[in-house]
Amino acid sequence: MAQKNIRNSQISKKLKQEKQWYVFYLCPRAEKRVRNDLVKRDYEVFLPTVKTLKVWKNRQKKMIEETLFPGYIFVYTNDYELYNINRCNRVVTYIKSSGKPSIIPLKDIEGIKKMLEFGQDVCVDNSFKEGEMVRIIHGPLIGHEGILVKQKGKNRFGIQLKEINQTVLIDISTNLIEKK
Repeated sequence: MAQKNIRNSQISKKLKQEKQWYVFYLCPRAEKRVRNDLVKRDYEVFLPTVKTLKVWKNRQKKMIEETLFPGYIFVYTNDYELYNINRCNRVVTYIKSSGKPSIIPLKDIEGIKKMLEFGQDVCVDNSFKEGEMVRIIHGPLIGHEGILVKQKGKNRFGIQLKEINQTVLIDISTNLIEKK
């Protein structure tokens, strides 16, 4: 009887666990198909995309939607669901750190979503550049912390995703930030 109560309490603990943002590594060029598949299975999914102008060999120009982090997708779920998501077609694995699933902070996901809403150019830099840690004090990203990077003569604010060794960068004015 005592063992049954222990098992029931373990199950209820799992059910009460809060959802977190996890990052999954996918097969090449499968991001949109995996997103659609996971949405059909009622998972909350974040696949950051940007519109870019592509010029083809025949000089034809077309705006296309590209993923910001090729090969990765973010899923808001409980850790006991990771196995089910990992079994989906075109999902290779979830990203781990020290043998445990890597959790992306909610504040970072919200910051990336806000950056994409601005309509400015957003880029990703994976050649990690050390910069000064700053906090935004004015504007829509107020309260977000990240790094300040000088790139191509411009000041850029970046949110680091250490789990996938990528930094999301957006142009920012120095009067909107303060040193952390």
